[in-house]
Amino acid sequence: MDQVCCVCGELLDEENVSRCRLCGGSFHLAWSTGANIKECGSDFFHPESCGLGFVCRLCEPMPGSGGHPHSPNQSTTS
Repeated sequence: MDQVCCVCGELLDEENVSRCRLCGGSFHLAWSTGANIKECGSDFFHPESCGLGFVCRLCEPMPGSGGHPHSPNQSTTS
């Protein structure tokens, strides 16, 4: 069964996909600089684990929101 992006709903390929750290959804994310693919999320540095994390556009914090995600039903913990 084909997987679809949790952000845009389009089919995912096998190479340019990541999983959101917050919601667990799979989304488009280019893994090479030459990949001609949309970016439906982003990576970030997680200082506590000294590693990279990945988050989809639906869960990314909105600018000026104090860290609250775009999705109104996404719960956050303090």
